[in-house]
Amino acid sequence: VRACGWTNQPCGLFVEMDQARIAYHLLHWHGVQPTDTAVCKFEDCSRSEAMLSLGRHIESVHYTTSYECPYCGGRHSRSDSSYRHQATC
Repeated sequence: VRACGWTNQPCGLFVEMDQARIAYHLLHWHGVQPTDTAVCKFEDCSRSEAMLSLGRHIESVHYTTSYECPYCGGRHSRSDSSYRHQATC
């Protein structure tokens, strides 16, 4: 759980580090629409992403979340790549 870093409207809320929860937070607290292509408003970032990808972008780039494989100890920056890896580890 980390503080929201969306700079144009600081909300003071904390967000779970999960791309779906981040996307939900942006939708309900910052007005980013599901069909929008939105510019990331984290400090020093101007990347434009479809709303469906924005949660993943924020999780992996701005919060540098990593996932450890329980089998080999390898680390992955995204949950989806970690799950794919675990299927063949």
